[in-house]
Amino acid sequence: YQRSVHGDLRDAFRRLHGNRHNRQKMGIDKVKLPQRKNNHKKYPTTTNPYRRVLIRIYRFLNRRAISPFNRAVLRRLMMSHTYQPTVSTSKLYKYMNKECNQNKIAVAVAPITNDPRLHEFVKMKVCGLRFTKMARRRIEAAGGQCLTFDQLALLSPKGTNTVLLRGCYSHRKVYKQFGAPGVPGSHSKPKLGNRRSINRGHGAEKARGRRKSHQYKVKSHAPPK
Repeated sequence: YQRSVHGDLRDAFRRLHGNRHNRQKMGIDKVKLPQRKNNHKKYPTTTNPYRRVLIRIYRFLNRRAISPFNRAVLRRLMMSHTYQPTVSTSKLYKYMNKECNQNKIAVAVAPITNDPRLHEFVKMKVCGLRFTKMARRRIEAAGGQCLTFDQLALLSPKGTNTVLLRGCYSHRKVYKQFGAPGVPGSHSKPKLGNRRSINRGHGAEKARGRRKSHQYKVKSHAPPK
């Protein structure tokens, strides 16, 4: 009787789930989305020993004191100089003078420079990679404090009560030369070469984009007569 009961249960299970030898293997239907490649650096390329110490500190904090602030600082510390544009005192004043950002620490993974066009400054704590002599003098004259990232790691391990700032990438001088000078509607700056050479002046602007013999000729958009 027990054998017949077990046999019936076994047959019912096989009918419901199929035999293990004849069972069809099911696949997973994945939606084909575009793969987003992570292009951020995992290891630093800088040879500066002080910068490598900071990377080790924030790599430890990103592992043991998990926060978006530590992750962002670690990522920016490993960026090249192109992606660490300077932050001026005028930008610090613009953002830290707001009511919501008072009594907070301004953090910029970049050099801090002075803007002589700014006539007033407020007391604030600023953390940066380095400070120019005039920027440090102006911050400390207002009663503020210039911090390094190892000091910031002790004051705020998770980045609480901080404001993370950064400069504008496109304010580099080379960005003005991107594009085709001479094309109607283009405001790109022509490359004049060495300023002490014979190319100095408007003669160099009569080359690329102006004559057929120099790469291309701009077609005029005047209506035909």
